[in-house]
Amino acid sequence: MKKILLLITFFCIAFNGFAQYEGEDDGGFTTFGEEDETAEIKDFLGFVLLPDYNGLVRFYEIHINDDSTMKYTQLSMDGFVNRAAGRERSAANPTKDDFFRNFGIKDYNIVSRLWQLRYKEYPYFTQVQHEAGWSNNDEHPELPSPQQFEILKQFGIERLSSICYGDKCFMLLACMENPDWVTRYKGSSNVTPSANPKNGEDDTFVD
Repeated sequence: MKKILLLITFFCIAFNGFAQYEGEDDGGFTTFGEEDETAEIKDFLGFVLLPDYNGLVRFYEIHINDDSTMKYTQLSMDGFVNRAAGRERSAANPTKDDFFRNFGIKDYNIVSRLWQLRYKEYPYFTQVQHEAGWSNNDEHPELPSPQQFEILKQFGIERLSSICYGDKCFMLLACMENPDWVTRYKGSSNVTPSANPKNGEDDTFVD
């Protein structure tokens, strides 16, 4: 547990120089999907920062096939939380562990704030007053700034259609609970926008 929390803390501050995470070693994090820690893990929980009829973020259980292709089962936000918290057994959490607790996440509702990584303001008109988002992209307020994308790359999000899954998914949620991380993310320099402002939103995401 101490190793997990230390590594999460490292990820929350490592982007200070915007160095990207390298390597595929899971560094001792709690793994997903199999009771045998030596077995190859094939099932994970994750999300994509793309909206659909359920909300502003899509949640998935992912199975990695033998040929490295992925099979996606879409979940509601509640379904994602229930599986991640061990309330429901699933292929990604057959032992019903509490991944939130394992990664030091105190409030399951942090999942409902994932939209703030992408948007400057809540994009839909509602009767409910929403907090501002964390994007600082003035030219394209529906996107993170290019510098913010550099931060998100550490968690596997290179473009909006990238799926963040497994350990990195919960590491990002843990960082979102860290006020210092949020302050630095919101204050990241808004450099010249990329040539493709959509950053992959128009890419086909196959469920």
